[in-house]
Amino acid sequence: MSGGNKVTIFALAMMLCILLQTSISNADTFPAGGANGWGFSMNDWPNGKIFKVGDIIEFKYPAGIHNVVQVSKAGFDSCDGTGGQVFSSGDDKITLAQGTTYFICSIGQHCANGVKAAVTTK
Repeated sequence: MSGGNKVTIFALAMMLCILLQTSISNADTFPAGGANGWGFSMNDWPNGKIFKVGDIIEFKYPAGIHNVVQVSKAGFDSCDGTGGQVFSSGDDKITLAQGTTYFICSIGQHCANGVKAAVTTK
């Protein structure tokens, strides 16, 4: 490989690193449920919110009272956390990917009583 090709590859790698850092540093953190937090008083959260890839949803709740399960659309619609990724610390931070991400509480009838959210990135 010639010296010119090495410089070009190095320059492209540096530009990619800068672009990735810019994208990551522009991420916002949103509290799940807004001011009410993750629980029964979410009032249709996140309606009206605009999210982008890399944003972080922070789920704050009393550990042991609630949990967060990242599920498929089918799991969201049926309130079934089987096979989902479970978070239970009481302060969970989840980075959003492209598309819609579905979250439920799998404790008791919490999901059926509204402790669930679908978050879509633009």
